[in-house]
Amino acid sequence: MKKDKDKKNFTEAEKPVTPQPEAEEAQQPEPSEETEARQPETAQETAEATIEQWQQALELAVKQRDDYLDSLKRTQADFQNFKRRNQTARSDGYADGICEVATAVLPAVDNLERALSAAQEDDPLADGVRMTLRQLLDGLKPFGFEEVPALGEDFDPEKHNAVMREVSETPGKVLEVFQKGYKVKDKIIRYAMVKVSVEE
Repeated sequence: MKKDKDKKNFTEAEKPVTPQPEAEEAQQPEPSEETEARQPETAQETAEATIEQWQQALELAVKQRDDYLDSLKRTQADFQNFKRRNQTARSDGYADGICEVATAVLPAVDNLERALSAAQEDDPLADGVRMTLRQLLDGLKPFGFEEVPALGEDFDPEKHNAVMREVSETPGKVLEVFQKGYKVKDKIIRYAMVKVSVEE
């Protein structure tokens, strides 16, 4: 009896073991129709959010571009205005400097002319004074320095300073020049002091 029992136990032990499915695989639920329908909607929302983000980024980039472009244009305009003002200031300063130098030289020119008018014709010293005066005027001429026409010209208050008047048949004419006038280009640095003819 004992042998039969052992044999029975041995036979049961040799029986093949049938593998059981793992617990995780058995517990996994099958995807429902609701879950499958929700997946495309989530992907579409993600795509829409991405497009909206790109649109916002593009609008921001366009705005920044316009701001930078406006700033560049303003800076360039300011620089051009600065160059124009600087060039004008330099030109005005240069012209004013020439006028100041010419004005400072005028007394010397007047004295040399007085010396020539007082000198005798055969005085050899007068030739030296005349050459000095000519050299001085020629040195100033390239800068636009020249005498203002006066004697015999029509009286012009923009160029002439009338200190005396004399009745004449041809009124409005310069009859005599007491002191020469000079200008640098179009700017009068000294008005000619003259006598003017007037009507009776």
